[in-house]
Amino acid sequence: MRRRRLLQTVCAGVTSVLAGCVRSGEETPGAFKVASPSLTSAESLPERFTCSGVGESPPFAVERVPDPTAALAVTAEYDSGGITDPIFWTLWNVPPDVDRIPAGLPRTATVGSLGGAGQGRPEGGEVGYQPPCPQPGQRYVTRFQVYALGERLAVADGTDHDTATEAIGDAVLASRRFTLEYERTPTR
Repeated sequence: MRRRRLLQTVCAGVTSVLAGCVRSGEETPGAFKVASPSLTSAESLPERFTCSGVGESPPFAVERVPDPTAALAVTAEYDSGGITDPIFWTLWNVPPDVDRIPAGLPRTATVGSLGGAGQGRPEGGEVGYQPPCPQPGQRYVTRFQVYALGERLAVADGTDHDTATEAIGDAVLASRRFTLEYERTPTR
């Protein structure tokens, strides 16, 4: 499992360089343009997308995709300071003509409103977006990555996040990353 994650990280880094992965606020030159009205780089993750709020998935606006995009995907992970970065959301096989991934997707394996897109789950956990929830006073760096894929994924809806991210990594044409921090306020 750790070996696979290490390989994914290395391959994702190489793929990102080759595919034009950029930081939030920049775009892949002329090919892939994604924005989020709710996620702004260098800011904190809004509470509504965390366990302190309603815990809903964030929205994304897809303005331009490169040819020959066959599907879109989203992954979300946080850096908890450990060896691996826990993945808390995977979404794949969103049709390439979708221009909006709305906030608050249902926590179902298949998302009918997005053309039958699939969502993953953490090992032993529930399907769909699972909001980041650090211990009070602990800071997480959260990363949301939206991908243009060269092929639709042959991954069963509801599969585990590791399987989904491996398949996504193998099909990347371009990507756009949003990096934000989140620190859960200690309760009194």
